[in-house]
Amino acid sequence: MNNTSFFKVLKSNIKCAFCKEKNCTLRYLPGHRKMVGTHYIACNKEFEKRSFNILKRPLP
Repeated sequence: MNNTSFFKVLKSNIKCAFCKEKNCTLRYLPGHRKMVGTHYIACNKEFEKRSFNILKRPLP
């Protein structure tokens, strides 16, 4: 089931409007990422943020 709500899309679009990334192909897409085949294509800023959060987590 899709967990995209009106407010998530609105928040995402507001963040995207203030982004200074030029020629972003994923501009105004919910979640700033799109699945192509078995791989995700993500916005550069979202990718950096997600990878930083993954590296910041402690190991089990």
